[in-house]
Amino acid sequence: MTLWTGRALLRWARLLQRTVASRDRRRAHVARRNAAMRAACERGVDRETIARTIGLSQAHVSQALRGEPTTE
Repeated sequence: MTLWTGRALLRWARLLQRTVASRDRRRAHVARRNAAMRAACERGVDRETIARTIGLSQAHVSQALRGEPTTE
């Protein structure tokens, strides 16, 4: 019974790692990217250059620069 419970817990941990942890890491990554884009814009880089360099649409960049959450 103990081994079965241990394996079940291990599968649960694996599921959490693949779903929740990766989703949180993705959100943190996007937040850091958006902060870097805002900092670049504050230092004189125009929106079109940011969009072209990052590979996002200008609408996404504008949304991120306003501090709004993006759909990614």
